[in-house]
Amino acid sequence: MKNKAYRIIVDFLMFIFMILEYSKIYTGQLIHEILGIALLILFIIHNILNINFYRNLFKGKYNSSRTFLTIVDIGFLIFMLFTIILGIPISKELFSFFSISNGAVVSKLHILFSYWGMIFLSMHLGLHFKAIFAKLINKVKKNKILKYIVDLLQILIVIYGIKLFFDTNIINYLIAKSSFGNYTNNIWISLWNNFMIIFGVSIITYNIEKIIKWKTGERRNNL
Repeated sequence: MKNKAYRIIVDFLMFIFMILEYSKIYTGQLIHEILGIALLILFIIHNILNINFYRNLFKGKYNSSRTFLTIVDIGFLIFMLFTIILGIPISKELFSFFSISNGAVVSKLHILFSYWGMIFLSMHLGLHFKAIFAKLINKVKKNKILKYIVDLLQILIVIYGIKLFFDTNIINYLIAKSSFGNYTNNIWISLWNNFMIIFGVSIITYNIEKIIKWKTGERRNNL
């Protein structure tokens, strides 16, 4: 139980810090870098608490569902690590002594990996919805009216998330064509937009996995 409680705390803090990282224009450079270091520490703790994933990586059979999960989790790991590593040579505060004279290319790569990290974070969350919301999902399954309401909410969130995806020009961040951050007139709007985009992609991923399991008749191992 203690391990589970630690996981929840670490994952919650990681999620909040990651959303804040995409609002650099409001937090400022120093806070942005401090949060980046905090994220690195939390990410290391997160992986230690989930060490069984790596222990079981080359054990057992890989069906479609488990393969999907593994690709997403490893992708999330890669994009997170590269985002943090690429942030060091363009640091203006904590690691300014490492800064390079012309960091334009590195800065674009930092943005590229960070926003792909957002997509993979969303997918990572979606593939773990069942574990995170196990009790709620079981209650919904037993109540048809509640199930219809939840299904409708999912559709609305996905539509809204897709709208925000295009409104905030995230496609440009994914191909490193824009400066860092979705700029709005208010930090709370920015945080809300990022949250809804992440949640929308998570719901899409959750349902994609459900379709995969339904089509193949598979049950993913709980790693």
